[in-house]
Amino acid sequence: MDDTQRAVELRKMQRLATGLLIAVTLLFALTSLLVGRWPWLGFIRAFAEASMIGALADWFAVTALFRHPMGIPIPHTAIIPERKERIAESFGRFVESNFLDPEKIAERLQRQDLAVRLARTMRQPSRANQVADLVAEILGGLLKVANDEDVEQLLAQGLSDRLGAVPVAPLLGRVLQTAAADQRHREILLQVMEAGTVWIEANQMAIRKRIASELPRWLPPIVDQKIYEKLLDSARRMLGEISMNPNHPLYDDFTVMVDNWIENLQHDPQVRERGEALKAEFLAQPLLREVASSAWQDFKAGLVVQSSEVDSPLRQSIASGLAHLGDVLERQPEWRAKVDTWLEGMVRFVIGRYGRVAGEFITQTVNSWDTMETSRKIELQFGRDLQFIRINGTVVGGLAGLVIYTISLFL
Repeated sequence: MDDTQRAVELRKMQRLATGLLIAVTLLFALTSLLVGRWPWLGFIRAFAEASMIGALADWFAVTALFRHPMGIPIPHTAIIPERKERIAESFGRFVESNFLDPEKIAERLQRQDLAVRLARTMRQPSRANQVADLVAEILGGLLKVANDEDVEQLLAQGLSDRLGAVPVAPLLGRVLQTAAADQRHREILLQVMEAGTVWIEANQMAIRKRIASELPRWLPPIVDQKIYEKLLDSARRMLGEISMNPNHPLYDDFTVMVDNWIENLQHDPQVRERGEALKAEFLAQPLLREVASSAWQDFKAGLVVQSSEVDSPLRQSIASGLAHLGDVLERQPEWRAKVDTWLEGMVRFVIGRYGRVAGEFITQTVNSWDTMETSRKIELQFGRDLQFIRINGTVVGGLAGLVIYTISLFL
């Protein structure tokens, strides 16, 4: 029911209560005129008199809640407008203590057995799809309203902070140490030698031109050819020997060199300082922000599209995950207990941390309302029911007056 309907119902009940007051007033006047002729009308007059007094008293009481009766500033009237701040504070505390009590809410959650309900709901494909659609829509909405620059800055700053906190040189040293412990550096050297052999075979013409450009021009072409063939054969032979002989001295030399690298990277202050300088120089480049921006834009675009499509893989994955969760909870009591414990803990934390904030928010919201607007809102909400007080006061007052009048006749 909206405020317009409430206003109509309120006026209807006000007219009824006021109509009863007018009716008993007229009845009192009429019986007062005729009681001398018909004494038995004294009973009716007593009823009407008491009804009139009860109706007036209750009209005053109900009206005094919202305004000064007849516009007269009688003390302790217009209670709601005059006590708005106190009412707001009391209402906020009432909601906080009765509806936002962590213990009461946790106790109610325990009786509800939410994990079982969640399992049964998620095992229904239609319900799982509904929840998946809702999650996808919320996710898509959040992504659309997210400020790209802020997110990109946050990602770039987070990446920069994380990389900045990691010493580069010792990290590289540990990586090389791990590779050396597994003899992977020898495999890398072997792969380099094999790649060198392939490269030489694929670039013979370029190598020949390069060698020719470095030799004196007065040498005959036949000499150039011999030198080229000699160098090429030597390179092939050396690479072949290294590739075919796992005990070649070059492997040992390379191992010593790697060990020296590891030692310097992990313990040499100058190497560490140089590594940190290179890292700082890299982090200062716009490349990091560009990488963060590109990653965010790709991620956002993909999820926005996925969240807007009815049968997208995103929605299907969410629905499938929810259904699987329902199956797990249905079959495994220990997981249901964990979910119940987690939900209870989450509710306790949220209510315990923000319950007072919610109460203060209610108080501040009511305080921010206009005084007359506050009174009007409350009257529209409860005024119709309050008119029954006037009606009951009219009837009960009349009956009380009738009883008193009857008793007085026997005294």
